[in-house]
Amino acid sequence: MSTRQVLFVGGIAGLLVASAMLTLLWFGVAGVLYTGNTNLMHVFWPSSMMLVLGWCCTVPGVMITASAIVINCLLYMGVAYSLRVVVRLITDR
Repeated sequence: MSTRQVLFVGGIAGLLVASAMLTLLWFGVAGVLYTGNTNLMHVFWPSSMMLVLGWCCTVPGVMITASAIVINCLLYMGVAYSLRVVVRLITDR
């Protein structure tokens, strides 16, 4: 895969994860994301800690949520690119 394709897939994955988490928050069932004492929302979407109480209904809340989604997409793009580099290093030898 080309670098552009890897970054695109990483960005889409980050967007899908953030959308799934926001959907669970919207319906009030985000409690299913706990495994023991671990909140899986913070594992898969670390920037969700930025969310405020009015994440969906106030202008500052929506802007903070949008920036958290962008940060998550960039994070997933970075992870995808890093994995691509590691795989190429391993397979080229």
